[in-house]
Parts: sequence; structure tokens; C-alpha cells
Amino acid sequence: MSVAYKHEIPHPAEAFGKPGLSPRWSRASKQGVGTALSAFSRVWFTIADGIITEVYYPDTGTADIKDLRFLVTDSKTFFDEEGTDTEITSLGQIHEKAPGYIITNTAKSGLWSITKRVITDPQANSLVIHTDFKALHGTTADFRLFVLLAPHIKNKGAGNSGKYAAYGRRNYLLAWREDIAAALSADQPFLRMSAGYSGVSDGWHDLKDNLDMDWSFEKAEDGNIALIAELKPRSDIVLALSFGKDEAEAVLDTERTLSREYHDIEREYIRGWRRYLNGLMPLGRRSADGGRRFWTSAIVLKTHEDKTSPGALVASLSIPWGEVKGDEEALGYHLVWPRDLCKSAFAFLAMGDGATALSILRYLGRTQAEAGNWPQNMYTNGEARWPYVQLDQTALPIILAWRLKGMGLAGDEFYPMVKKAASFIAANGPITEQERWEEGMGLSPATLAAEVSALVTAAHWAREMNEETASEYLFSTADHWQTRIEEWTFAECDCIGEGVPGHYMWIVRSVPESIAPGEQVCHALVFNRNRPKDRPHHQGEIVDTGFLDLVRFGVRGPSDPHILSSIKVADRFLRFEHNGRVAFHRYNGDGYGEKEDGAPFDGSGVGRPWPLLTGERALYEIMAGGEAQGYIRSFEEFANEGHLFPEQVWDSESIPARRLYRGRGTGSATPLSWAHAEYIKLLRSARDNAGCDLVEEVKARYIDRLTKLPMAAWKKSQPVSAASSGEILRIISLREANLVWTSDNWATKTEEPMAGTGLRIWRTDFSPERFAPGTRLFFTFYYNDTGEWEGKDYEIRIY
Repeated sequence: MSVAYKHEIPHPAEAFGKPGLSPRWSRASKQGVGTALSAFSRVWFTIADGIITEVYYPDTGTADIKDLRFLVTDSKTFFDEEGTDTEITSLGQIHEKAPGYIITNTAKSGLWSITKRVITDPQANSLVIHTDFKALHGTTADFRLFVLLAPHIKNKGAGNSGKYAAYGRRNYLLAWREDIAAALSADQPFLRMSAGYSGVSDGWHDLKDNLDMDWSFEKAEDGNIALIAELKPRSDIVLALSFGKDEAEAVLDTERTLSREYHDIEREYIRGWRRYLNGLMPLGRRSADGGRRFWTSAIVLKTHEDKTSPGALVASLSIPWGEVKGDEEALGYHLVWPRDLCKSAFAFLAMGDGATALSILRYLGRTQAEAGNWPQNMYTNGEARWPYVQLDQTALPIILAWRLKGMGLAGDEFYPMVKKAASFIAANGPITEQERWEEGMGLSPATLAAEVSALVTAAHWAREMNEETASEYLFSTADHWQTRIEEWTFAECDCIGEGVPGHYMWIVRSVPESIAPGEQVCHALVFNRNRPKDRPHHQGEIVDTGFLDLVRFGVRGPSDPHILSSIKVADRFLRFEHNGRVAFHRYNGDGYGEKEDGAPFDGSGVGRPWPLLTGERALYEIMAGGEAQGYIRSFEEFANEGHLFPEQVWDSESIPARRLYRGRGTGSATPLSWAHAEYIKLLRSARDNAGCDLVEEVKARYIDRLTKLPMAAWKKSQPVSAASSGEILRIISLREANLVWTSDNWATKTEEPMAGTGLRIWRTDFSPERFAPGTRLFFTFYYNDTGEWEGKDYEIRIY
């Protein structure tokens, strides 16, 4: 029986229930992400559970829509919500070389299905959805179809306003907050419309209540809102969701899109992506799936690049565990991490896209802090979000610049950036405020690998610029740090378990020079972030796989006994296997992941395996001449149905009610740009049978020539209490100063200017055997710039 469409009945202009429920975001487990490869279209979309989730405009850091989904009822017996009461019966791309998606969602009842083709318009700021509604029982006249839109403009669900209105021959659902507006319309008239407050007076609750649309509120202002419109169910419906700085601009782009044939828009969309991808190296020949995951990985990286700030790539177009996150955590991963950005740049180079890698380097040049570093993460415009310092994120841009220079893609105009960054590392390292997992301060093998490699490349560049003093200082600092790596970070004891060989520690917060005589470095206590504060560990009990970066960059050889021993420990404590697939936890005791019962991470939880670490292990095996193919296949098989790699995979028994399945992605983030970058580099390394991240100058210095520099270095931020008489002793100041010192308890003293390095660092070096064992060296500083004394003495014991 056909449904009779009711005439609209009078209602108050504004919906009741202001401001609505507390807003939440969508699940981070995306099945698709996309944008037009066009500077004229600044809209990005995501797909999860078969529905459209966060949509971004005008940049990759600004989410404006929580989700857009269809609702279906017969006004008599049932009410279905797309994504909840449907199953995905088909999900694929419109073309293997374009991030447009064809999704068929079928009602669990088997009564109806919807097939959507989702793209963006290359000529407008519009998301375009071509929709076919199909009645699987009865006819389309037996059903009613609604589209439900949840605006969360400018990364906020609160404070949104919306209404319905007519412009020309079309009617629209409109939403706005501050200087961004959204407009939704279709190529057929909306039959009824309403604006409401989420959870109270929205169209979902209206239909759910009695299977009918009783409310038709004209507007809902300054709250968490939802907009609904009724469509006549049929095939070949085209919806356009457009954005602009105001209502008029959004409506104009909607009209521009709907005035074109959908298939013309789709062909143009595909053509832009094919043109780009056909210019890349065909690395997919190394994969088992004919290249689908390679093309998808290339698409993911390019999709995550901003168009307002070229070269800015966000970590993921997702909000980890977004379904329980409110506005205060709305930024999620759509921020720029310099580490992830450089990993992506290296992947672009690996597949032959030097232009995007160079764009990334230029972005880094624009966003570098005056001190020389980069913050923990940034908004796409370069403004710091979290200011904490991770020294690998200051090191990797140096390596990127050096690589581009070596390829003839960058010139000496980047040397000032490199010099400032190298100066910052030399002044503040080797201890980092945060390591690569952003959870610990201290000495990290992974950070040290990046620091040493960056200092070596910067030293070579300084030499080419005839800055010999700076070059010598950078070389000596790198040589000193790499000489000490095992002394600082390798645990010889068995505190991690009886019979376990020595291993590189995850993070070392107390170094040998700073602890009391007789104490062991590995026994110092550390407290893991995201884990209970009353459960400290000895730092020697915690291992991660970051030590593999020592091999990746060429600081240590793949057959170094410390590396081989640490691999055994990592395999014992971090390895996860399921159905022949292998992944690794970040470190033992990790707390970043779902709770034991599968509940979302809320500041504490249990860390789960990361597929990108499978890629890191595979890269090591290639460099070691080992068996890498199994790891490559494992990595590939962790991709989901959209060929996207998750940040983490579930490692416990499956919990279907929470959509957690053993060996599949969790709710943390999918896709993760870093993971896709690692996969691309892995394919290139497999093709070349060599590690594509290897820095030849570093390998030549430390593997081929075995360069060593026994030295103890003191600076106020990282003092040492003792030094060997057989080593160089270096005193460092970050201000121009005279060093005043005595070795006979001030019976006599020496005052001498400290030597400049050209890096905003001054030093005084004492040669080996300058002081006899048992000497107590006291010293202080007189600062030439202000004429002030330090005001205290420092002491180093010589042994």
C-alpha cells in the first residue's frame, strides 16, 4: 500500500529543547576518505559504518559535519536508521585510482536498500551523493525516505544554528556557526523539512516516536542541532552538501553542483586522481593484491594534504574514539605532527612525488619556531597546538632537507632552517622532552637515531657552506652521542625477566652520569602515562621496537649484537600473532588503547598492536637480508575493506557488540597516515632490496668507519657529576661566557673565553688526561653580554 504524504501543519518557528544533548563525534574506524584533487574544492569527507561521517571545510583541520545518514519508515510497522539497522552489502571505490566510493546498505529486515556514490565536486566546495533507493519487497511507494544531517561546524557540536529555507527553485537545509555555513539540497524538492535540537526535538526522535514526521520547526539556534528533510524514494537522487563563508556562498556552490550532471562530475573527479597516480612509480607490483593497497596508500597521503596550507598533512581525518568524545577533544588527529609529516614526505619521495615532498619541506620552513624546533603538533596554519618538544620531530626535517638537496630538488635556501634546527638539537639534546610515543622524557634509542643522523647531515651541509667551526661541532656532538648509545640505553641486566638477553630500553630518564655510584641505570623507576600511577616500573623492564631506527638510518648495522639481542626481547614481549599475521605493541605496559572490556580509551586503557610496526620490522628484515615477505603480507592483511590501515588492531577475544574483532582495527584511528607512509616505503625498499630511509653519510661514518668519540659533556640542563680522565671533557654554555675553573679547590683559578661554534652554543674542551683521577673540577661562568656572574659553582668528579 502506498504511503500518503501529509500536508505540513503549523508549528512554532523555533524547535524546543535548546541546546540539545551534549555533542559527540563519529567513530574513527573509517572505511573511506576522499577529496577532489583540485584547489577549487576544499571539502574532504569520511565514511564509517557505510555512512558519511565527518566532512571537513575549508581545511583538513576543520570538521563541520558529524554525519549524514538516511532514515526509512513505512509509517506503520518499522523505522530504520542507516548505519544502525543496515548491513553493508557492498563497499568499493568508483575507480581503483580515485577516492570515490560506492556503498550499498541493505536493511537488516531485507525490505530495502540504498546505494550511494560519494565524491566531491572538483569545481565547487560540495560533497556530492548520488543515491539509488530500492524496494526489495513491495514498491518504493510503500516507503518514506529522509536525510538527517548533524552539523558540528568549526569542530564544535555546540553553538550551531540551522533552519530550512527556499532559494529560487530549490529548498535547503542550512546550518552555520561563526564564519562557516553549510547548505544541503537535492535535485528533487524536499517534501518536508525540520530543524531541531539533537536528542530532544530532532527528526530522528520525531520518526522513532510514532513512525511519522509530526514536527516541522523552521529553525534551531545556538545548540547541538540536527536537520531533516523528506525525499520521495526513487533511484537517481543527487544530493549536494556545500560550504561557504556564509549562507549565500554555500547555497551558490550547491546550485553550481546540482546544475551539472552527476556523471560529468564523477568523470572529472576520477580524471584528476588518475592523472596524479599515473605519474607515480608503480610500486604496487610488489604487493600481493595487484596494487590496490599501494594506490589507496598514495591516495590517503595525498588526501590528507591541506589545500589552504600546501604541504600540511594531518595525521588522520578522524577523532580517536570519537563516539564518546565531545567538543573539548574534537581536534582528534586532524592536526599536523612533524614526525608523521616527514614520514609522509619520505613516502612521497619513495613513490616518485618529489613535488609534494618539497611542498612539505617549504611548509616546515614556514612553521619552524624561532628557537629552531617544531612543536609536538600544529594546526594546519602552523600555529602550535601542543608545544611540547620531541627532538626527533626537529631532526627529521633536517634529514628530509638533506635528502631533497641530494636529489637536486632543494637548494641552499633551506640551510638557515637546517642550521637553526641542528643548533636546537645540539643545545637541548640528547635528552628529549617526549619520545616518539609522546609519553616519556629521557634518552630514547629511536630519538637518538634521528638526532645523530640529523646532526651528521647538518654537519655535512655546514661544511659545504664553508662553516667549518659549526660543522666540526655538529660532527663531534653526533659522534659523542652515538658512542654513548649503548651505555645510555642498553640494559645488560635481567630485570625484564630471568634468562632474557640484554636489550635497548624504551626510555631512559636517569643516565649513568647522573645517578649515584653503584646504582644501575636499568633500575631507575619510571611511571607510564595512561597507566595507574601506583604501578611504576624499572626503566629496564620496558622495551619498544624504536631501536630499529638505529638500523633504519645507518647508525648501527643490522647484525650488531645489541640489535639482534633486542629483537629477541621484542619478539618475546611485544609480538602479536593471529591467523598468520604479525603485529607489535608499542611497548610493554602501554596504556593507550581500549580498556580490557573493550570500552573506549578515556585517559587510561590497554595498548594494542600497531600494524605500522610490522612495516618497521619488515624494513629491518630487508636491510638485514632476512625474510621480509611474511611481514609485508601481514601488514597488508591488517587493512580493512576500504584498504585502509588502522593505527591499532584488537588483540583480545572478539567483542561484536563493541565492533571489536581479533586482528582487525580498533576504534583508535583509521586510516593513519604514518601507517600508509610506512607501507609505501616498505614496497620501495622491497623493490630496491635496500632500506629507502638509510642515510648514506651516517652509515659511512658509523658502520663503515666505526667513528667513535669518548667524551663527557656538561650543560646546565643536562649536567654530569663525573667524567673519566681518559675522555674529552666538554663544558657547554648557551650564552657567550668566560669559563672560570679550578682543579685545586680555588687555590688557583683560570678564566678563559669559551669558544663559539656559530650555532648559538659556546664550549670549552679539556683534552684527555688533562686532569688526574680523583680531581674535583669546580667551575662557574661570567656572562659577557650582561657582565654578570653565574652566582654558583658547579662540580665534576674525575675518575
